[in-house]
Amino acid sequence: MILESMFRGNFAPMDLLYPSDPEYKKLNQEISDLADRLRGNLSPENQSVLDEMLRKIYTAQCIECESYFCFAIAAGMQLQTEVQAQLGHFKEEEV
Repeated sequence: MILESMFRGNFAPMDLLYPSDPEYKKLNQEISDLADRLRGNLSPENQSVLDEMLRKIYTAQCIECESYFCFAIAAGMQLQTEVQAQLGHFKEEEV
């Protein structure tokens, strides 16, 4: 259950779910191929700079995804609260 996994600190959707979209896999392969081509034309020092840049891009994307995830959960909870309030309002009118 998700609740137990969250309680135990084992709930990490990013580690459990990988996009199955073929376009996602294709783009990642193209990025890897382009980086390898570029790396082949760079000095060892510039290869290190490229690797560092790619790591930073990946880290920034992870932070962005985390922000979207947190916002979506919060928005979903707010929506649930509003729906429950509306349902309560309708039930009060029936009485």
